Amino acid sequence: MKKRGQADRGLRQSALESLYRAYLQEGLYRGVVSKKSLSAELGAEGAVLERNLEYLLDRGLIRMHKIEDLISITTEGVDWLETDTEAVPAGIISSLERIESLLKALLKESRDAKKP
Repeated sequence: MKKRGQADRGLRQSALESLYRAYLQEGLYRGVVSKKSLSAELGAEGAVLERNLEYLLDRGLIRMHKIEDLISITTEGVDWLETDTEAVPAGIISSLERIESLLKALLKESRDAKKP
């Protein structure tokens, strides 16, 4: 079961990267890829491809166009690919440290204001 999950994760990543390349070449709305060409590129078809595309669609990372079988990446998908997942925790830690120092400064200022 775990192997299948890892394979699906890799397939979803590859699908997003393919759609991202189309976005870079043609733009956000014209950068579309057909399901058929995506299937051929990824070597996945049928239920496997559908399951993973549905997952990406549900997460808001891709959009399915009214013209059936055309798929493109969303702004959320672009952000997801372009965001360094390793940097996110570091950014959170940095933000929390700044908040802590601001709170300490406010507390000190409040205490100083109460002194006669």
